[in-house]
Amino acid sequence: MEEISSLYTSHKKCPICGAKVDFTKIRTRSVRLLKQDSDFCPYYEGENPILYEAVICPECGYGSHITTFEQVNGIEKARTREKITPKWHKRCFLGERTYDQALEAFKIVLLNLYEREAVRSEIAKICLRIAWVYRYKNEDQLENKFLEHALNYYKMAYHEEDLTSGKLDEYTCMFIIGELSKRAGHYNESLQWFSRLITCYSDPLQKSHISNKLIENTRDIVQEVKDLIAVNKGEAG
Repeated sequence: MEEISSLYTSHKKCPICGAKVDFTKIRTRSVRLLKQDSDFCPYYEGENPILYEAVICPECGYGSHITTFEQVNGIEKARTREKITPKWHKRCFLGERTYDQALEAFKIVLLNLYEREAVRSEIAKICLRIAWVYRYKNEDQLENKFLEHALNYYKMAYHEEDLTSGKLDEYTCMFIIGELSKRAGHYNESLQWFSRLITCYSDPLQKSHISNKLIENTRDIVQEVKDLIAVNKGEAG
């Protein structure tokens, strides 16, 4: 019996040029999560779905995360046609992806987001995905560079965006900022964000909006951050 591939082709209509965009997806039943880092970076057995989240139109160069591909307004369409398409060299991203091909696709999405002046949370998400791929490749310097970019954009998102209606809620955003601050070595700032999240959880009006798992992880990491601060003070002394 022929083995069914874990990869298959799906398609969407490009919201910029109207072309049919074929892209590769992974069959849900073939995905098995092995573990997850504290900043939500996942590790899978077999194909990694993260590598296929960036979808690029081969005709006009429009790129987006797969979950927001059709969510582009008139102003963003005009900016894409003006800033991206004239410089685009047609190429295809269909099929199995290496880490480097995934990085290229994500960076095209990131360029699209910059040129469209997209919301900060979406830019942060793509910067974080790029950092994860560099982590898979064990390229620490580039991983840390994009973690810093993600941290800065998540901070802007927290202060500037309405986080009550999208997939990223304000409490998860606090957690990510705290976690990325820790990874960047900003331990006191990390502790402030985690403490803020724990304070929100103690408020009966907010508690029901925060998952128990998120708070459990927060409390574990708070102790880790306190230990790191103590170590740093000891080394300084």
